[in-house]
Amino acid sequence: MSFVPTPQKATAAGANPTQNASTVNNPTAAAAAAGEAAETTGEDAFITSRTFDLYWVDKTALMYKDGYVKTYDREQKRSMFAIKQKSSIPVILRDMAPPEGSIFDPAIKWDEEKERRTKAAKTEADAEAAKEKKKSSGGGKKNAKKQSAADAIKESNAAEKVKKDLERDVMKLSNLRTLGTLQAATCDTPVGKINRMLKMLHLAVSDLKQGTVGASEAEVLDILWALEEMPLFKSSEEEIAAEKASKKESKKEEKKSKKDSKKDSKKDKKSKDAEKKEKVVLSTDSKALKDLLKEGGDKFKDSLKYARKLCGGKKDIITFQLTEMPDRLPPLSRYNRQFKLEDWQCDILASIDERRSAVVCAPTSSGKTLLSTYTCKQAKGTVLFVLPSEALVWQIAATYYEFFRGNV
Repeated sequence: MSFVPTPQKATAAGANPTQNASTVNNPTAAAAAAGEAAETTGEDAFITSRTFDLYWVDKTALMYKDGYVKTYDREQKRSMFAIKQKSSIPVILRDMAPPEGSIFDPAIKWDEEKERRTKAAKTEADAEAAKEKKKSSGGGKKNAKKQSAADAIKESNAAEKVKKDLERDVMKLSNLRTLGTLQAATCDTPVGKINRMLKMLHLAVSDLKQGTVGASEAEVLDILWALEEMPLFKSSEEEIAAEKASKKESKKEEKKSKKDSKKDSKKDKKSKDAEKKEKVVLSTDSKALKDLLKEGGDKFKDSLKYARKLCGGKKDIITFQLTEMPDRLPPLSRYNRQFKLEDWQCDILASIDERRSAVVCAPTSSGKTLLSTYTCKQAKGTVLFVLPSEALVWQIAATYYEFFRGNV
């Protein structure tokens, strides 16, 4: 790091003495000089206030005493002692560094995201191929392969194991009645994890309604967003909604069919039966989630509905996040430690890999530093990092000092 001393302006004391003598003899000139000096002083103060943040503090202010050094002066033929000084910048950067575990390597996250996208594309292609194959073969029951006895036994054993693990998770969670104990608890099954999150959401909503000390809207929304980020919860909710919609539609069709049953012939009835849509069959996980939401007289369902209504009632959710819960946004959340790259971040990271120029304009705390960190890691040689204020310089320097192990 380099240091630039604060600029100093010339004062009236440093002026030409001959000019000072002439102004003393001339009162009018002395008054004019005094006015100019006052105007210059005001201008200096304005310049200093405007440019103070652009300069580093004095280098000596960042040095600390580190013992004494004894030297011998041959000319004076006597020993002399000098004070040893060391820079305190490494100590300051070490103390300002983020807590351990909060810094992650963006290159690792980007590799994981690329692998996930490749797998998703492959799965989608396989699904499309299977769909086309089913269409070409007719999709009849004759072409369906019978399940072997060994596969059936394996499937039943796996289902039995999952059922026992879920029962153990439910038994474990039934004895926990505070947010702290539920946060520390662990579950083995995905449905057990959803049960844990629903129970924490219900407790947070109940505390908020009762006005308990320490309860907050940020706590409720933090748990809600962590719950909605769980893939199994998303898919199960979609299945439950699809089943509900199909039941509603089938009831409407039954009412219509009763009215028109007397008018329709047998052939028309057969054609209508063939046109009936297939019923939505819930998976095992979706059935478990449906039962959880109905537990205790729909208490989890009501808490989930309340939390979503609370979230929807915020006029500016981004401002609420940045002002009320800046320490809770992922990956700093207590309930959601997973970090997922946004689509726009992936586009920029792809541009960096292809060595294409890019300009990023995004709000505070949206993930710009992640991109710059990846750029610095990929670059070969020295990187100049320009920041608008000294406070940000220290913050980024402390982060990079920890990430790059002192190479700042």
